[in-house]
Amino acid sequence: MKKINILLTKYSDLTSNLIYHIAGHGYTHASVALGDSPQEYYSFNYKGFAIETLEKHKRRGVRRSRCYQVNVSDEAYRRMEEKIKIFKENKRLYKYSRIAVLCCVPHLPLKFRNRYFCSQFVAELLENETEIDIGRKPCFFLPNHFSLLLEKHPRCAGVIENAL
Repeated sequence: MKKINILLTKYSDLTSNLIYHIAGHGYTHASVALGDSPQEYYSFNYKGFAIETLEKHKRRGVRRSRCYQVNVSDEAYRRMEEKIKIFKENKRLYKYSRIAVLCCVPHLPLKFRNRYFCSQFVAELLENETEIDIGRKPCFFLPNHFSLLLEKHPRCAGVIENAL
């Protein structure tokens, strides 16, 4: 068994504030990392595919965070590594999709090729590369849904409050 980390954070920019109010408060950003003590987290932001660090989150003023440590099989971990490697190597091809975030709330299934929002990207990785059933389409997944999914999930190995 290997570990992955799902990091939820609360940002205070315009898009994040909109998500915060629409999605019932809580967290506004989701990212994923591989391993027990990750240095890099992967997600999407307004610039597209993003490689993030805990230090970057701190510099951006994040004060609230929660990190779910999740056990996955060695094979699922390897698949996630491969998928993330593809994103890293082709970073310029991937863009952020604000409109998909807005369509997420009223459950309008909008999916553009090579366009993601943060929680959709993380949910799609979980759905496609691990044995975790996320219970809804990735295009309908907002950051707070990870708390609902992982809080009591048998694969959840731990929760770190204020991980930054």
